[in-house]
Parts: sequence; C-alpha cells; structure tokens
Amino acid sequence: MTPAPPSTLPVAGAPFDLDESLRLAKEASERLTAAETPEAAVQAVLDWDGAMAEQQTWSASQSIRFRQDTADELAREAKARLDASAAALAETRQVFLAALAGLDQPLQDALADRFGQAVLARWGCELRSFDPVIGDDLAEEQRLQSEAMALTGGARVEFEGALRTLPAVAAFLTSPDRDTRRAAAAARWGWFAGEREALDRQFDDLVKVRQRISKKLGRASFTELAYDRMRRTDYGPADVAEFRAAIERHVVPLVESIRSRQASALGLESLAVFDEGVQGPGDSPTPGGDAPWMEERASEMFRDVDRTAGTQLGELFDRMRADGLLDLAARDGKGAGGFCSFLPSMGVPFIFANFNGTAGDARVFTHEMGHAYQGFSSHRVQELGDQRRCTSETAEIHSMSLEFLSWPWMELFFGDAAPRFRAEHLAQQIAFLPYGCAIDHFQHLVYAAPGASASERHAMWSEVERRYLPWRDWADIPHGRDGAAWQAQLHVYQYPFYYIDYVLAELVALQLMELSLRDPEAAWTSYQRLCEAGGSGSFRALVRDAGLGDPFDPEVVRGVAERSSEVLEGLLSELPG
Repeated sequence: MTPAPPSTLPVAGAPFDLDESLRLAKEASERLTAAETPEAAVQAVLDWDGAMAEQQTWSASQSIRFRQDTADELAREAKARLDASAAALAETRQVFLAALAGLDQPLQDALADRFGQAVLARWGCELRSFDPVIGDDLAEEQRLQSEAMALTGGARVEFEGALRTLPAVAAFLTSPDRDTRRAAAAARWGWFAGEREALDRQFDDLVKVRQRISKKLGRASFTELAYDRMRRTDYGPADVAEFRAAIERHVVPLVESIRSRQASALGLESLAVFDEGVQGPGDSPTPGGDAPWMEERASEMFRDVDRTAGTQLGELFDRMRADGLLDLAARDGKGAGGFCSFLPSMGVPFIFANFNGTAGDARVFTHEMGHAYQGFSSHRVQELGDQRRCTSETAEIHSMSLEFLSWPWMELFFGDAAPRFRAEHLAQQIAFLPYGCAIDHFQHLVYAAPGASASERHAMWSEVERRYLPWRDWADIPHGRDGAAWQAQLHVYQYPFYYIDYVLAELVALQLMELSLRDPEAAWTSYQRLCEAGGSGSFRALVRDAGLGDPFDPEVVRGVAERSSEVLEGLLSELPG
C-alpha cells in the first residue's frame, strides 16, 4: 500500500487535551455571561474563538488522517474518539451561544458592530440546533456517517484484470471506446448493487437518528433543523423550491440540447448513462502526467496568476507543497472524494483528492484550491473564525469560480487539448445544475416522509430523476433503473441538504466565468473581494456586494443560462472537426 505523503499535519492519535480546551472555552463563555462592558464582551468572544480554533484544528486533522487511510487502526481509533466527542464539542459552542443570547441588547449591538450582524444571525441558527438532550444521538449520527464513508472508501472492484477503487473504475467512463465505458459502468454500479441493502440500511439509520434529534429539539421535521444546521439566514425551503423550478424551466432544456449534441457527435441515436462523460469522438483530454507532475504545473500556473492578477495563490500553493498539505493521488484504503479543510490554529488549508488520470483531476484540484485560497485570504483579513468560516453555498463560489478563472492556463495541463477541455468543462458544469437540484429535491422528499421504506425512497429518486434528468437512459444497468443511483452520492449520507449549495454557487461562478471573458481584471477583483470577505456577510449580501446577480432571481437564472449557452457555442465552434 502506498503511504500518505509526509506532512506537517498532526499525526493520527496526536495528543490533544480536549478537557483543557473545553475548560478554556467554558471559562471564556462564563466571562461573556459576566461581561458588563463592550470591551469585556469582545475579549471574551476572542478568547473563546482561540479555544475553538484549537479544537477545530484537532478535529480537522484527525478526520483527514482517517480519510487518508480508512484501514489504519490508529486512525480509526482517533476518529472514533473524535466522533464520541461530537456532543461535547457541540455543547461547548452551545454554552457560548447561550451566554451570547443572554446578553443585554447594548452588548449584543456592540458585538454586531465589531463582528457583523451576519455572524450573530448564524450563531442564532446554531443555538437552535443543539441541546444536551441530543448528545448521544449526535454521537450516533457521527458514527453512522463514518461507517458509510468507510464502506465506500474500502470498496474494491475487479475490472480489466485488476482490483480497483471506485474512483479508478470511474476513470474508464471517459474512454473513447463505448464497450469499455459500458463495462466500467456495469462494474461500478455492480458494486453498489451488491451493497444496496447495506447502503439502504445505513441511510435508514441516519434518517431515523436525524428524525429523533429533530423531535427532541421540538422541530416539525429534520428539514427545518437542517436549514439551521447549514446556517442559512436569508432564504428557506420555499426559496429553494422556486430556485429549483427556475432551473427546471431555463436549464433543463439547455442540457437536453447539450445531450442531443453529444449523441450526434458520438454517432449515437441516444446517450446511455455511461456516455454522458464523453462529449465527442476520440480521447477526452487528460492531464499530461501524474500527481507530482500536476503539482509542478499548478505551481507555475498560480505564480503566473499572482503576477497577472495580483493574487497570492502562488504564495499559498508553494507553502502547501513545502509543508506537505496536499494529498492528491488515489491509493488503496484512501477515503473517496475530494475536499479542503482549513486548520485555523495553524493558519493553513489541507487539500485531499483522489486523482484518477482524467480531466476531472484538474477540476477537482482547482476547485479545492479555491476553498484553500478563501480560507487563506479571509484568515488574513477577518478577525474572528466565524467571520472567515462561510456558509457552504458561499464557500462553493470560491471553488467553482477558480475552476473557470484558471481556464487561460489549462494548456499547461492539457496542451493542444485545452480548448476541448474548456468546452467539455462548461458543458459538464451546465449539465450538473439539474442533477444538483434532483439530489436536493430527493432529500426534501425523504425527510418529509422519514418513515418511508427503501423501495419508496428509490421511487422518490426515480420521480426526481424523470423531472430533472429526463434524458437519462440506464440501458442495461438495473441498479440505476431501480432508482438506487442516489446511493453513489456520499453527500446524501454525510452532509444532508448541502448539495443545492453547489448549484447556487455555480450560478454565481458562471457569472464570473462570463465576466472573465469580457473583463478579466474585473472578474479577479470580484473574486478576491469574495475570498477576503469569507463569511462576514450572508450569502445573498456577499454576492450582491461583489457586483453579481442573486441566484434566487429567476431572471438571473434565465440570463446565466442564455449567456452560458452562448459561451459554450463559441467554444464548440473553435474545436477542429
């Protein structure tokens, strides 16, 4: 087994005095309760923030170490300890938030003046999301989420004479040979079919514990609680439903035309699901080297961005390389997916990915680097951790936008195939929008009927798939035809109601993409402003302050769809043949 790369990150099971950290946080909360002046209240908040930064760094590092090797016993034990401490960590925040809520109005106003009203509003969401009575249930939810991650992370599929991870098999879905794509899809979905009952059972257990938590907190449903957990302060389920309707009205027809063009380009009467990742005949663009080679090209790219756009991306990336804060290559035992974690007490981000030799490597990497740059930028500008920490739909703007803003440098990775990469990237991102809405709508249906059976949940997915992905043809893959394809989306298990945030952010990122083609300097200025602002405002306010359109406005959705279609047509017209 290939080991994880050396890193300055704390090792699995690194010593951490959780009790002392909790004591310091509690002491700061007590001083907040006793505060009589704005200065005393502000200092108590800052001291509490320092204690939380230490806890968050420990939590993030141990989660990363577990994801790096899900089979490592020490990492498993450390992750189990972390999971078991979830309630204590949550209660620490709640003690602070309760102290905050108990302050008189002049002191609350003073804190709002110092740290921003948006931060206080999000703290209110958190306060409503916890009570000590749910402590055991919270630990159980964490345990079940880790169990689901370990199951998919440990998956192995026999394909083309080798035992491969799920990401490695997925790489074959971009093969120019249709039989290879079909076989890869059958192998990948065959694994999910074999684990279908286990995945259904895991999800059912998660739905039940989340419903139990909701009832103990006096909530009408988990959906209501989930929106508070996501710290959403300027929109709710009704706004999201209207947003999904706008995507259905303006984007689904566009994606249908993209799929029709794909089929024609591939010489097919219609696309099967295993054809969707290939935009045309011939080899899809692939990077010219492995993970270390990609790091070299990325270093060159980001240093040039610093010179031309005035960012500090190159400075950050070179530091991350030097300190071993990148883990990009896939290997046995490594958890699935990609993510970026920020370690506040160290002041640095960590990027985790599973490169599989496809064009997706460049997209995943630039995506996670966008998260990293936001953390780095806002850490230097914003005073408080919760001013830097974005709600997730805001955070995804930074990541998805950098995917597009890095387009001018894609020749470094793909050479002459870079124009095709850009066209395929945009087509895929547009096509993602309805899928993201389908995942979100599915979750709303699930938690509106928490007692539904597994077969009823599969029927729910079939319903939303027909609505948002009407072109999808599962061919001879029964797992997909049976409505079980949602099981491959780890977010449904790990991060309930998160997925729509990608869609909201993509609507903003597509605006920056189009702006960058007209006025690169203006696009980079808006991007830097968003990164530095971090979570200091609410989602809609931050988007507005960056000079961009509100995704919840149906006219903005319509305009983005039209302009993105025009850009895509232009990119496609420049391709040979």
